[in-house]
Amino acid sequence: MKSIYFEANLPKIAALKVLGALSKKFYYTRLSPVVYRDLPDQPLPGENWVKVRNVLTGICGTDLSFFLLKPDFRAALAAMPGSERTYLGHEQVGVVEEVGSGVQNLKPGDRVTMQKYMACCDLKEIDPPCTFCRQGLYCLCENYGEEGPRPLKNLGAGFGDYFLAPEKQLVKIPPDLGDDQAVMLEPAAVSLHAVLRRPPRDGEKILVFGGGAIGLNVIQCLKMLNPSCRVYLLERVKSKQEFGLRLGADEVLTGDPYEAVAAAVGGKLYRGPLGNKMIMGGFDVIFDCVGTAQTFHDSLRWLKARGTYVKIGHHIRPAAFDETPIWWQELEIIGINAHGMEEFDGRRISTFDLVIELARQGRYKLEGFITHRFKLDQYKEAFRTMIERSEEVIKVVLEIQPPE
Repeated sequence: MKSIYFEANLPKIAALKVLGALSKKFYYTRLSPVVYRDLPDQPLPGENWVKVRNVLTGICGTDLSFFLLKPDFRAALAAMPGSERTYLGHEQVGVVEEVGSGVQNLKPGDRVTMQKYMACCDLKEIDPPCTFCRQGLYCLCENYGEEGPRPLKNLGAGFGDYFLAPEKQLVKIPPDLGDDQAVMLEPAAVSLHAVLRRPPRDGEKILVFGGGAIGLNVIQCLKMLNPSCRVYLLERVKSKQEFGLRLGADEVLTGDPYEAVAAAVGGKLYRGPLGNKMIMGGFDVIFDCVGTAQTFHDSLRWLKARGTYVKIGHHIRPAAFDETPIWWQELEIIGINAHGMEEFDGRRISTFDLVIELARQGRYKLEGFITHRFKLDQYKEAFRTMIERSEEVIKVVLEIQPPE
């Protein structure tokens, strides 16, 4: 089994952090803890497991953050027990090659995509599952740091030719969705989950901060759920601005962002010493799809009193920000962790199943997001493109070669 993974090699990580600060070229050398290896094949770990051959895998910002060593050991996640290897790639499309005797809903030849990728009860076969996993909220699993009943190693993920997974980790892809559409199901589910956590209300003015794959999907989710809301996009790249308008954005903010925000909402812009700026009477909601300390800082100042900040973009490291607007303006902050179960039209449905349903009904667009394609062994060039040509990138995918 060929696989790309992040290895927790502390001496290598320390060396690359020092050298990477001098030149980005060191990230593409053997010093990188993101490695491409041939691993021994292994049998299915249990009767409820399947073997999947990857066909297409998207590169997420989290994958890129591992490549650039962005995660910080001071982050809360780093306090949890970890493994020696983190297998990369969760936006994938694959074909079932083998099933265990207990698998009920999948068979060889079925196309599938990975739904659950964080270490929840289902992936570790913990029974009984925790409260959140019982509700289908697997990303909030209370057993994230616990061991399952048997050791599970070298399972692989989307950045490889094969991986092993429990049946409950996977979702079957209907035949009328192509691979290019199906590889977008996971990022689309992230965006839909975020919007359903804070649905748009009639006449609200809403800012989408960032026009990558997640932000663009947020735009179409907002307009699908409530066409009467007014959606603004803050994104500097022209092609992404145009895509956002096609997906339903009402206006693109240009020029100085503080002046543009004030003009869009009719707010009052105040300027203090040391470049300090604040807007009174801002947006009703801001979906931050970038998630840096700077976008957090600015977003809090661009919201109206009792407005809502929805944090979708994230980076696994502590951040410094001015907390003043939170208490002064009584702001609401909603964090987003991938997807789970939703309440939609009076029924309870998984985010993945809902995206698939909406796409098949023609209400949700999954086409047009892929901008770059590479083979699996070209993963370093794929990362280089995301780093050095980010203005061109919406979604980069790895095309996995079928076995000979």
